[in-house]
Amino acid sequence: MKILFVTWDGPQVTYLESLFLPIFHKLKGYGFQFYVLQFSWADKEEIALRRSACESFDVPYYSIQVARRPVALGSFLTALWGGRHIRRLVDDCAIDVVMPRSTLPAMSALLALRGRKEKLVFDADGLPLDERVDFDGLSPNGFVYRFLRDVESQAVRVSDAILTRSSEASSVLFARAGAGTSKKKFFVVTNGRDKNHFKVDNGSIPNHARRELSVPSGSPLVVYVGSLGGKYKIKEMFDFFSLIVERDSSARMLVLTGSKEIAISELKSFPSIKDSVRIDKVGASEVPRYLSAADLGLAFIQPGFSMKAVSAIKVGEYLLCGVPCVLVDGFGGEKEKVKSVSVILKDFSNEAMTEAVNWFFEVVVPHRKSMREKCRKRGVDFFSLEAAVESYLVALKSL
Repeated sequence: MKILFVTWDGPQVTYLESLFLPIFHKLKGYGFQFYVLQFSWADKEEIALRRSACESFDVPYYSIQVARRPVALGSFLTALWGGRHIRRLVDDCAIDVVMPRSTLPAMSALLALRGRKEKLVFDADGLPLDERVDFDGLSPNGFVYRFLRDVESQAVRVSDAILTRSSEASSVLFARAGAGTSKKKFFVVTNGRDKNHFKVDNGSIPNHARRELSVPSGSPLVVYVGSLGGKYKIKEMFDFFSLIVERDSSARMLVLTGSKEIAISELKSFPSIKDSVRIDKVGASEVPRYLSAADLGLAFIQPGFSMKAVSAIKVGEYLLCGVPCVLVDGFGGEKEKVKSVSVILKDFSNEAMTEAVNWFFEVVVPHRKSMREKCRKRGVDFFSLEAAVESYLVALKSL
């Protein structure tokens, strides 16, 4: 079965390479050949890198340049024009299934497949429109939101299968689609990582990483990996780490992010911990060796309605590397997956954070080896590439 994956990504987004391509490559072994059509405003060099990445996974790659002037109108016109590109690829490559990821690609796919026999799988991948309402100021009463909500609901109604990242997302989309939509075509899939890349390392690599970071022997190392700004709450993470330092002044924190300037600026407000925090940017291949050296991972993301539809990729990476984590209540479907190896904050209050700090020093630190093993097992069971592939297979075999 040939599947055309249609996605819409900016220059800084690497989900295609880091998340989807490994899954698509594994699915080929089960008879599913993926093709990628990417709408993007990245430059030619970046597009060439993405094409090379796809080729390395035996996935043909095609791209469409997104018009950016003006941004809103340009995106809308690109999505309309994109329907023709999809239709052409469907014919040229004998595509059986079109899988748009998110709303604008879904609009292009709906236009492309009108009156055709090819199947449609809608990868909703969260509630992106509601995320813009929660964090970017988009009005839920405005034309853009209402129009794209209609596109989203239409995609749900006509799709042969809908992929989500949480049962909460499935419930929301099912309710919005209205009467006549079957619950049986909703499938929750996993954002899985390669367990052989993100792994527990008991050899010299973690010790080398700790020496590189000047972490004293036996001292706690707290880590955060990911984006900053907006819904990613670096101030609250520094608040939390300040409480860690009050308990153990030798503790260290590592922030790995592409938004170093945001972390550096915020750290100026925390003079008591500035010498205990390292802020850096490393290549994706380097991340696991730093995670394997850590004792605690943080995932402080602002709760919101849209977050119920999200599965935090970084939580899976932490657990696969044997790192327990502290996250905030509100992620869809995470509670059971991280049970017993993490603490879920009810809010960012000092009281809630203090409880999590107590858990770290009383439960994690004295039993670091056994906790590392438990985290690894949870990671493999729920966040590995194999777990992701199994979840996709259930959906694709239903077609």
